[in-house]
Amino acid sequence: MIEKYTAQYAECWENCPVQVPHFARRYSNEDKLQKENYLNQFLETIKTFRKDRVRGKLFKEEDQKVFLKKMRGFLSNGLDFSDIQLELMFSDSMIGITRSFIQKAKTFDADLTFADIFQACRNMWIMNGLQLIMGIPMKVTPSVFAYSMLYPYTDNFIDDPAVSGYQKLQFSERFRHRLSGTMLNPGDKTENAIFRLVGMIEEEYPRTDYPEVYASLLAIHDAQTRSVELILRGDSISKREILNICLAKGGASVLADGYLVAGKLTDMQQYFLFGYGAYLQLLDDVQDVKDDYASGLMTVFSGSACRSPLDEKLNKTYWFGEHVMKSLDSFGGQHIDLFKSLMRRSMDLFIAEAIAQTPEMYSERYVTEYECWSPFHFSYIRKLKTQFESYNSLLLTAVEEFAFSDNLIMSDL
Repeated sequence: MIEKYTAQYAECWENCPVQVPHFARRYSNEDKLQKENYLNQFLETIKTFRKDRVRGKLFKEEDQKVFLKKMRGFLSNGLDFSDIQLELMFSDSMIGITRSFIQKAKTFDADLTFADIFQACRNMWIMNGLQLIMGIPMKVTPSVFAYSMLYPYTDNFIDDPAVSGYQKLQFSERFRHRLSGTMLNPGDKTENAIFRLVGMIEEEYPRTDYPEVYASLLAIHDAQTRSVELILRGDSISKREILNICLAKGGASVLADGYLVAGKLTDMQQYFLFGYGAYLQLLDDVQDVKDDYASGLMTVFSGSACRSPLDEKLNKTYWFGEHVMKSLDSFGGQHIDLFKSLMRRSMDLFIAEAIAQTPEMYSERYVTEYECWSPFHFSYIRKLKTQFESYNSLLLTAVEEFAFSDNLIMSDL
């Protein structure tokens, strides 16, 4: 399954055009200044709530409404999200789902950091989007919770410099055995949490009835294991191998999302989900190109970073995403246009931010042209990085400072 889609999307990538995309709106200098003012106002809101939290203020439901109204205003006036997009993002259903997830995560493990929970939340939101277009009620099912929570644990362990390579290898092998259905006694707290999460999935999806669910979990595990080659083999790995590993890692992850949402998938659903995940992985690699290059991690972008401008590769990534979105038209689900518009707006902002953060990776002409399509001056985005790593980090801070504060007084879920 993974090999077939990897080959198909690798061919798609190779055939994607390299011309510069053209966006619907160009932002003048006055437009940018106005939107930067909207963001500055929202940052002041965050700072005010932060001070109140430090002082021990007990937030009430009315405080939440005020904060959410200001956040919605910024997303509308500052980032140009449409009313219909914002209706979904700020619906009672989405807010309730997110609250429920946060509470479940804290109950599951009180030692998790908010950054860990937010990372899990991001995957949960992707799965909520899949529920939406599949016509499945949006909620935190046992499998949605478990799969979203798995990777803060595994990522933290794998990224921990205090853990030896041998320990990481042993962990990877034991995790694979557990995903395969072998019952093991956990060796430590992390393994105990991970094995419990796998057990939640098994309760919702019995292995005999849903073998594809577990095949998808093994596929993402194996793809992540193979991605280690991107560091170990360095310059000895071919460009096509790098591309295949990146596509497989991202594609397998979202394909697993789909199986854990629905249990069963059609061929067209599999094709789209794999492509969607591959696209998200490419965008992550665009964002991380500087750090990947410095650490020796070979990706589609870091492999040639600092040797030649990445203009054409980023253009190919944009058109790759357009191909993925076209495949969504044959998905056979619901709310396709809404999902597609949210995906396109979010990714356009993501790409503009990536260029703003690493302009040295692109030609001067390309940076200048792309800046015309950004709602903010690139210099402003770089200045913003002194406070927040990215738009996602800005959102994380906003959420952490208010929406999920430990002393928030909320109504029942």
